[in-house]
Amino acid sequence: MHKDTDQNLITPEFIDLLRTEGTKIWAICLNINSDNTYKQAIASILDPNFKNTSYKFEHLVLRDIVKIYNTFSLHYNATSRIPQKIKFALIYLYEKLQGKDLAKSFDIQKLTKLPLSNQFDKNIALIQETSFFQPIESLKSEYLSTLILKKNNSSAYESVASFLNRTALIMAQSDGTIAKKEEETLKEISKKVSNPKISIKNSKYNDVPEDDTLEKVLEELNELIGLEEIKKNVNDLINFLKVQKLREEKGLKTNQNSLHFVFMGPPGTGKTTVARMLGRIFKHLGYLKRGHLVETDRSGLIAGYVGQTAIKTDEIITAATDGVLFVDEAYALSGGGLNDFGKEAIEIILKRMEDLRNNLVVVVAGYPDEMEIFIESNPGLQSRFNRYLNFNHYEPNSLLKIFELIATKSDFKLTEDAKDKLLEIIERVYEKRHKGFGNARTMRNLFEKIIERQANRIVTLDTITEELLITITEEDIPEILKTVKEISVFEED
Repeated sequence: MHKDTDQNLITPEFIDLLRTEGTKIWAICLNINSDNTYKQAIASILDPNFKNTSYKFEHLVLRDIVKIYNTFSLHYNATSRIPQKIKFALIYLYEKLQGKDLAKSFDIQKLTKLPLSNQFDKNIALIQETSFFQPIESLKSEYLSTLILKKNNSSAYESVASFLNRTALIMAQSDGTIAKKEEETLKEISKKVSNPKISIKNSKYNDVPEDDTLEKVLEELNELIGLEEIKKNVNDLINFLKVQKLREEKGLKTNQNSLHFVFMGPPGTGKTTVARMLGRIFKHLGYLKRGHLVETDRSGLIAGYVGQTAIKTDEIITAATDGVLFVDEAYALSGGGLNDFGKEAIEIILKRMEDLRNNLVVVVAGYPDEMEIFIESNPGLQSRFNRYLNFNHYEPNSLLKIFELIATKSDFKLTEDAKDKLLEIIERVYEKRHKGFGNARTMRNLFEKIIERQANRIVTLDTITEELLITITEEDIPEILKTVKEISVFEED
C-alpha cells in the first residue's frame, strides 16, 4: 500500500495543517480543564485502580489520537511501510498536547527530516505504549474525549468530534489517496466518535438511532401490542405539537405546555419503551435537540453521604439534557424518612427542570397509588407534571401476542396446540395477578423456560432439521397448574 512518492514527504503545507489543528485542540483542552463538571464526570469513567491519578482532558485526546493511529497502522504489514505522514502527525500532535510546538522549536528543514532519524520510530513505539488514561473495562474500546463531553452535554463535543474525524482523514490520505479500506475505516471511526457508549452508574443511556425518522417512530408506536389509550394520547399530543410549530412559524402565539409526564402502571407494560419513543418524537418535532433517554431510579440518584446526592443527581440530569430523563419507581425518592437524601434529589430535579425548561423532558414512573402519593407530596411536583398516562395490565390475548412476538424475533414459531396450552397458563396467571405482575417481562421469562424445554426435547434426536429447531410444540409448554403456581409465587415474592 505504501509508495515512496512525493506524497509521503513532510511538506511545509502539511506542517502548517498540523499546527492549525494542534492549536485548536490545545485551546479546547485548556478550556475544558477549568470546567468543574468535567472534573466530576471524569471520575465516573476512570478505572478505580487509578483513582488517585489526576487526568487532564489532553490525556483523553492523546489516547484517542493513538487509537486512530493504531487503527490505520493495521493497514500496513510492517512498521517500516507505514507512511511518514501518519507517524509525523502522531509525533506532532503528541508534542503539541504536551505544550510543545515543534513548528516553533525547529525550522522547516529540520522538521521535514525528522522522520529520517534513528530515534523517530522508537518515539512512535513509546507513545503507543504510554497509558494516557485508564477507563473502566466496559469503555476501553471507546473514544473517550467525545464520550465524556457527550455525557457531560458539553458545548465542546462537536468541536472535539470534528477534530478527531479530521485527524483520521489526515492519516487516511497520508499517501495521497484514500483506498476503499481506508474509506471504510474513516466511516467506522466517525461512527464511534459520534456515537459513544455512555456509561452512568446505576443508569442506562439510550441514544436515538442514526437513521431514525418521525415516520419510523410512529410506525413503532402504533404497532405496540395493546396500549390503545396510550397510543391515542401520544398521537393527540403529536398533532397538537405539530400545530404549535406551524403557529410559531407564522408568528402566532403558542401555548407553553409542559412536556413532563407521570407514567402510572405495573412493571412490563411498556413505560420505558414509550418514554424512549417520546424522546425520539420530540427530537423530530424540534422540541429536543438530541432526544436520547437516560433511565435511572433511586439508586442512580441517591448517595450515602452528605453532598454526594447533589453531584450524582446533577450528573445524570446533565447527561439527560436535550433528551428525556426517565425515573422509574420515582416514589422511592420520597419514602426514606427525615434524614433521607431522596428529598434533596427531588429538589434538584425540580430546580433543573425549571432551568432547562426548553431542553429537558422528565418522565417519572411507578405503581399508580404510590405515584399519586408521590406527586401530592410536593407542590413543585404537582405544578410541573400535568400529563398523566395510565399503563394497565395487558389482557391475556395481548400477552399471548407479546409472547408470539418474542418468539418470532428469536426465530421460533408455535403450533396451534402449543398456543392453546400457553393461553390457558396466561389466563390463569392473569386471574391470580397482583399489582407487581410482570406482564411482558413475565412473557419473556416464560419464553426462556419453554425454549429450554424445547432444546431438551430435540437435542437427543438423530436428525435435527430447521423445522424442529424453530417449532415450539405443546410438549414444550410446561404443566399448567405447576407453572401458574411458580409464576404467581415468584412474582409475589
